[in-house]
Amino acid sequence: MRKRLLVAFGALLMLASASAAPKANNESAKLNQQINQQLMARQKQFKGKVPELLTYVNGKLPKQEAEAMKFLVAYMPLSDITMHSGKYVHAQVKSSLEARSFFSWGKTIPDNIFRHFVLPYRINNEYTDTARQVFFHELKNRIKGMNMHDAALEVNHWCHEKVTYRSTDERTSGPLTAVRTAFGRCGEESTFAVAALRAVGIPARQVYTPRWAHTDDNHAWVEVWIDGQWHFMGACEPESDLDLGWFAGPAKRAMMTHTVAFGKYKGPEEVLEADPLFTRINLLKNYTNTRKVDVLVVNAAGKPEKGAKVEFMVYNYAEFYPIATKYSSVQGTSSAITGYGDLIVWASKGGRYGFTKVKATSNGVQKVVIAEPNKSNRTELLELTPPIALSVPAANAEKAALNNKRLHIEDSIRNSYVATFIDSASVARLATSKGLAPADIHTFFIQSRGNWRELKQFVEGLNSNNLHAGIAILKSLSEKDFHDFTAAILNNHLASLSNVAPASDIVEKFVWGVRVGREWITPWRSFLKQQLPASLQQQIRSNPIAAAEWIKKEVALDTVSNYYNVPLSPEAVFNHRVADRYSRNLLFVTICRTLDIPARFEPATRTPQYYSNGAWVDVQFEASRPATTARGTLTLTNPSKDKSFTPQYYPNYTIAKLENGQFTTLDYEGSSEVATFPATLSLEPGFYRVMTGNRANDGSVFCNIRYFNITANSKEECPIEIRPIVLGDQVLGKANMEATFSTLTKPSSNHKLADFQSDKGVVVAVIDPDKEPTKHLIEDMKAVKDRLDKWGGTIILTVRSGRLIPGFNPANYLGLPKNVVWGYDASGDVGNAIDLMCGNNGGAQAPQVSVINAKGEIVYYSEGYSIALGETILKNVTR
Repeated sequence: MRKRLLVAFGALLMLASASAAPKANNESAKLNQQINQQLMARQKQFKGKVPELLTYVNGKLPKQEAEAMKFLVAYMPLSDITMHSGKYVHAQVKSSLEARSFFSWGKTIPDNIFRHFVLPYRINNEYTDTARQVFFHELKNRIKGMNMHDAALEVNHWCHEKVTYRSTDERTSGPLTAVRTAFGRCGEESTFAVAALRAVGIPARQVYTPRWAHTDDNHAWVEVWIDGQWHFMGACEPESDLDLGWFAGPAKRAMMTHTVAFGKYKGPEEVLEADPLFTRINLLKNYTNTRKVDVLVVNAAGKPEKGAKVEFMVYNYAEFYPIATKYSSVQGTSSAITGYGDLIVWASKGGRYGFTKVKATSNGVQKVVIAEPNKSNRTELLELTPPIALSVPAANAEKAALNNKRLHIEDSIRNSYVATFIDSASVARLATSKGLAPADIHTFFIQSRGNWRELKQFVEGLNSNNLHAGIAILKSLSEKDFHDFTAAILNNHLASLSNVAPASDIVEKFVWGVRVGREWITPWRSFLKQQLPASLQQQIRSNPIAAAEWIKKEVALDTVSNYYNVPLSPEAVFNHRVADRYSRNLLFVTICRTLDIPARFEPATRTPQYYSNGAWVDVQFEASRPATTARGTLTLTNPSKDKSFTPQYYPNYTIAKLENGQFTTLDYEGSSEVATFPATLSLEPGFYRVMTGNRANDGSVFCNIRYFNITANSKEECPIEIRPIVLGDQVLGKANMEATFSTLTKPSSNHKLADFQSDKGVVVAVIDPDKEPTKHLIEDMKAVKDRLDKWGGTIILTVRSGRLIPGFNPANYLGLPKNVVWGYDASGDVGNAIDLMCGNNGGAQAPQVSVINAKGEIVYYSEGYSIALGETILKNVTR
């Protein structure tokens, strides 16, 4: 057979058979035509300066590079086309082609797979960097000579040397920032790992379950294409082989897993969304049994409704969250492939809506009637059941043991890097040199991680005149900002302030502050001062609404092409005069702050606001939205008889407002306004719902939904009623209370489980401290510390056999209940004492959590990933 010949990127490989050549040429011509049409369309979307990329892509480039450049520019999100240079994107193209040529597997990858899952440098909504070049040069000799399978595993081991799991905020760090920080949430770990795999020419994609059905939250991991097949792996969580991971069990209970493919992708997967710029595909069949849910949307007269938005939803964090969104056909039909759990199917169009519950056992077409909203005050009760737990194959014990040894080495490599971060003594000396107390800047340096040199440079540059303002700027930053800001950008903001003398709290937070929302920090203040015409600046200072009017006139609204929702910088919006809603609103806030007008995003609704005459004023860009009117008041009360229980926003309840046929959740997460009860909130007039949920041990949810109206100056009261769950007297097995473990406190001693048994019972958890599920358990117990202390029983946290990390120190785990006992289950005795009695024949995922009553009976058991385990433990110890 002849060797395959790559004639140009974007063309299909020529085959030996002459009969295949016309088909290949036709498909290549069709693809090139689509790309050229898309490029022409992009030229027309800018009211201001046309992005340099659109000129660069038509320059003189080698044919293969030109084809690749055109593909990327044609389909990239608005953020990239406005904020990236041609030189940057060209470098990404050259690196991807270099990797394809360098590694033996490059020639085996079909063009379609390479085009969509190697070439794109963007993985999700991260701020992109030069990771592709850095990672290629660091990895190429390490994996040279390996086959594709082994190379993928090795890359993930390298990723684990660099990054481990820790929960962070919604802004996604770029891959190089993740390395510098040495940790990231699952979305950042998977972004980093996919970037590393693509850097060495291995096709990879980030897989998300948008939300779980059996527990709260979501998860992201990685799929790699190896020799013609897609396989999964946990990002920065290397296992002994592919298709292994702690999330394999939860994935079998998923109702949706998906990924976004760059451009117009054609593959075997179900297409969830075929956008002109991207293709969202359903990967659930790779993980579990699936079913097709067929839906018919009709209007109040029973006629099929075309073009209705159809959302397939699961309960998660006290709201119905869409796991797939489609639109009804001319016949009013829609469908989605999902798992065997209960769904809410919500249809809406033109302000009308309707929904129905679809059970896992439901057959046939599910009808949804959309009608004008019923805005009566009322209460609804719903119960939703997730897919059942299914078993997963256990890893080979011998290979797993060898892999664990590697993990220990990789932990030590990463910890050695972390040890190079600035020490507290150096921070204290720097503080003293500036006339500060060490505590004034110590937290900043803790948060800066590997970016501490930039922070040190900024603080060193402060003087007696601007010291107060400089510290105020640092206080305005989020923890993640400390990971990736530069001293140059902060100095630019500091130098651009009109006045650096101590000011009011409002001014220091909402004028001096450089952080607005989830954007990347740029030197927008100096840019806007220079670029905004002096006459316009004067108008805005007199009336901030002038800024909104100028933006409405000058900036085109694009609600489609910024599909990863990466905020455009204010500079990019100003230059190119196009933006999505968020970036447009960001420009308004930054213009106001530049001109010394306090401005912000309202915390719950993200509405842009400016401060005037002692009050925050909403700015409404949409003509369809009413002008600001008097608000109403909602008082939330806590009717729980358990006085130690305070309802938590998202874990227990949410508030949502009806807008255009959909309920939009207000964001009060972490807000002081709902920290104590009764909680009084000022809300815009409208129709609202408060949803609460309570999960049973099997993941089923009992919802209480209360609907009500808020009118101008009205006062409403709403109790946060959590439906009770009767747990019953089920006994899963009898624990072996003679099982022994060694304590991790000094001096260490051996104990039996029975040593900690009391009339309150005992909680036993076998944990893996380095894995994400255990880290969630630790945080969940911290969240209910006071209530667990009130219960008063012992909680034994035993590190599972083979997973005690060198240098592990329980003292680093602050904020846990006072009766926690740390141990090491070296022999696996404790794990077996629980696991086997609950019907598991070994191979359980950590953490294994059990509640044992005073009789030694196991009344609750779970293994692996679960959110809100602290609450679940409380429900079972107090039954």
